[in-house]
Amino acid sequence: MKKEKTTMNNLKKIAKIKNKSLTALSVELEVSQEAISQYISGKIKPKASTIIQMAKIFNTSTDYLLDITDNPNPSDFKLTEQENNLLNNYKILSTEEKIKVDAYVQAILDIRNNN
Repeated sequence: MKKEKTTMNNLKKIAKIKNKSLTALSVELEVSQEAISQYISGKIKPKASTIIQMAKIFNTSTDYLLDITDNPNPSDFKLTEQENNLLNNYKILSTEEKIKVDAYVQAILDIRNNN
């Protein structure tokens, strides 16, 4: 099985945006500058704890640092209390009940789109 290469190009981007040199980052993380370069290129993978620490330093998500998303501001996505309640209620439904809810929502959207 071939290992997938994980680059961290967004790490370089956010360091520039936040005006932090990769040298300063390496000192703060207590890793070598070479390690930072290898994280970015995907030659080596940082420990999970290092990725979490970087996310805290830059106030961003681990997904952004791992190039999974292009959004450096995870706080841009927040659910309202009503949306959270709806999701929590949905989670406790049976599979059959979820199918009915999904069909109902789709029917409402279909009606709205036809008007």
